[in-house]
Amino acid sequence: MKQSTKGAGSLSRKLTAILLSVAMLVMGVAMAADNSIYVDQTGSGATVTMTQDGYGNVIRGTANGDNTTNAVIYGDNNQVNISQVGNDNTLKLGIQSTTGNGQGNPTVNYSVTGNNANAVIDVNANGQNTAESNSVNVTQTGNTASLKVGVIGNENSISATTAGGASNSVTANINGNNNTQNISLTGGGNNSATVNQGAGGATNGNSVGITAVGASNTFAITQDGGTQGNSVTIGGYTAGSALTGSSNSVAVTQNGSNDNTATIGITGGSNTVSVYQGATTGVNNTANLKISGSTNTITVNQNKP
Repeated sequence: MKQSTKGAGSLSRKLTAILLSVAMLVMGVAMAADNSIYVDQTGSGATVTMTQDGYGNVIRGTANGDNTTNAVIYGDNNQVNISQVGNDNTLKLGIQSTTGNGQGNPTVNYSVTGNNANAVIDVNANGQNTAESNSVNVTQTGNTASLKVGVIGNENSISATTAGGASNSVTANINGNNNTQNISLTGGGNNSATVNQGAGGATNGNSVGITAVGASNTFAITQDGGTQGNSVTIGGYTAGSALTGSSNSVAVTQNGSNDNTATIGITGGSNTVSVYQGATTGVNNTANLKISGSTNTITVNQNKP
């Protein structure tokens, strides 16, 4: 009987080990079975809709497996709708319109829910044509999401909303005139927004608007060039629209334009605010600051030749 009991225990342990190995194998297969979409679309008036629900979803340009090549949508008046749900999502997307002067009008709507998302959206990536009147709308929900948007062209609109998470980042590099960027970061801390706007010619008139709720966030805005005024609004004066939180860092640099305007409203303590404005032709710089809290540090430098 004792020998029979030992044999049963040995068999039970072996069976348990086998079942554990099978479970681990199934789990490995499930995690490896990521969704992948490879896109290279040419033509105008297209509607492209991509929806992925799973772990490690990928949208990219070629099936090379390294996630470095952008999917590309060529043409005018295209609409691209992308939704990704799950952790560790990747989007690499390039938009190339063929006609300038406000005729291209591509629209990109991107929604991602999950942690560790990595998105790159590049409008007019090759710089050969003028990307005009494009609209990029991004909604992120989760933690540690990274969004990078690049635009070369005029009259483009970029909207990025990140909610319910921490350690998210938005980076926008824009070169052109009359572009508008609106960024909202709420629901967590250690988020960052970096916006670089450059003039595409003699005029400019670019604007940036940022709203945020949370602590230890970092905001860096740079506007260069042009003869028309640039504007930055972070928080603001209106009730409910101010940047709320502590230990935030705000840096605004406006160079080489007329009538630069920076409007910053913060409620909270231990925040650091730095504003530099340099108009090249002697026209006005304006900094409107409304700060409420203790141990804040504020530095404003205006240079009017």
